[in-house]
Amino acid sequence: MNARVASALVLALAACTGEAPIVETSASSTMLLDSSGATLLVLSPDDDAMVTIDTRDGTEVGRVAIPGEPQEMARAGSERVITLGRMGAVLVLHADETSTTLPVPCGWTRSVATRGARAFVTCPDDDRVIEIDASVPRVVWTIDVAGEPTAIAIAGDRLAVTTARGRALVTFDLSTTTPMPLGATPLPVDVTRSASQPAALAPEPHGGFATVYQSVANDGPRDLAAASGGYGALVDGSPRIEPRVFGPCGDRYARFDGGALAMSGPSAIAIGGGLVWIANLYTDNVLVARCTPRDGAFAGGTMEILATFRVGRAPRGIVLSPDGRRAFVDLGFDWAVAQLDAPASRAPNRLDATWTRRRTRGTAHLSDAALRGRSLFFDAVDTHLTPSGVVSCGTCHPRGGEDGLSWFLHTPNVPRKLRRTPPAWGARMELLPYHWDGQFSDAATLSETTTHELMNGDGLLVAFDDIAAYLSELAPPPARAPEDAAAVARGAALFASAGCATCHSGAYSADGMAHAVIPTSSDPDAVLARVDTPTLVAVRGRAPFFHDGSAATLRDTITVAGDTHGTTSALSASDLDDLVSYMESL
Repeated sequence: MNARVASALVLALAACTGEAPIVETSASSTMLLDSSGATLLVLSPDDDAMVTIDTRDGTEVGRVAIPGEPQEMARAGSERVITLGRMGAVLVLHADETSTTLPVPCGWTRSVATRGARAFVTCPDDDRVIEIDASVPRVVWTIDVAGEPTAIAIAGDRLAVTTARGRALVTFDLSTTTPMPLGATPLPVDVTRSASQPAALAPEPHGGFATVYQSVANDGPRDLAAASGGYGALVDGSPRIEPRVFGPCGDRYARFDGGALAMSGPSAIAIGGGLVWIANLYTDNVLVARCTPRDGAFAGGTMEILATFRVGRAPRGIVLSPDGRRAFVDLGFDWAVAQLDAPASRAPNRLDATWTRRRTRGTAHLSDAALRGRSLFFDAVDTHLTPSGVVSCGTCHPRGGEDGLSWFLHTPNVPRKLRRTPPAWGARMELLPYHWDGQFSDAATLSETTTHELMNGDGLLVAFDDIAAYLSELAPPPARAPEDAAAVARGAALFASAGCATCHSGAYSADGMAHAVIPTSSDPDAVLARVDTPTLVAVRGRAPFFHDGSAATLRDTITVAGDTHGTTSALSASDLDDLVSYMESL
């Protein structure tokens, strides 16, 4: 481990033992609490708004329109910086109540952390972190962070970023004008051929960080019989999918026995007053715990869980009172806010929120049927969808996209196979049929079959047509503005002349037909004679590539595909660069 990264982790441990001074921290959320604690600002991406809530009783007292599906926000000096999910920009709200929409070199922006007027923003599909000066505002610098940078936080002089596909915590030194990379710390895995999917990050007030993530055994074990090929030993063993914490305390915190600790889809984490709060989007619950670190090590301590709370649909953001004992939770699919109060000692049963209040919903981007389908898509509570609480459709398709993993699947209903997860937004009429082998001709049947064969649900009373409506209306990630228009134009011409556009045609760059043009796979479980043409829309953010995930980069993909077609030998290095530029613009 990089020595400076190790130093940062030691600081996090010292935090729990009270041996380190308190430092300035910052992380974004879907909500902000004002300095007095009297009002709460809540972002509402469904209807492009920011809502003001009275924290005394949850009453809605104001609403401001914010186009572009606002995602998360943080204070930057006297400004507030808001990331936008459908626009290559951030919104800066100034102290005088004016605003500036600042274009950035990304398709969309996700999380933001601030230090004074400096704001650092993640661009997941573009593998970038950018810094802006919110007081001007302007873009200061852009740095590449491979692996889909998602959450971001600051503690003292250190900036940390989680990478969803890199499965790591990447840190930078902010004491210089241009942040200096310190190194990457892989998140721990303990199941053979496992991966880790970071979901959220919190700064610890003494200089360290904690991230909540899913430990995923996507590619194994392959020697299990089909009858045991589901999600593993759920209660006492190692499920194939399990939420965990990496930081001063914790690790595992879920238990899939039907009780209060059945938790999945970690979506937010907050630390304050010696307490750790974790929201779980797929199981509609929140836990609060005290930390007991393990002497001499950063990770491996224990969490004394004080309480678990039942809340509404899709808790996706948390903000805390100054003492850390009260949490406000954004319930995204209910358009509501809940107040949770930590008990002084362990509560034997699941607790309810102190209060929950719905906010007004304006005109939504999705139809009512699609909104109902979205709720089902991210639901690990409905036993007709999945009886154990381990998974939802969103487990493999976060945000309606895909997880970047190749999954080995083998159950009584699914023959052995290794397949790269396709984006869920690809299940739309323009991209029929669905799956790599074109197995499904409609999204409702795809969803129902997945429920039966992979999620162990019986599908009773489940409105699969609503799930299909959600998939058909779910928009792909927005394109990034070309940075070298000439290179993109040259790449487009090469794409056509090399014959790529023959199959990758139309609005979604796919012809809906199967072709026997894929390279031979070295993995017997990945062998597939023909594949349906995959869409190239937003392909820049979907590494690795091919049906088995065997190509790490777009350049590798072009080279292998060109070898298969016999065209790569005619391409120069600059030609490949231009083709990559073109594909990254889609």
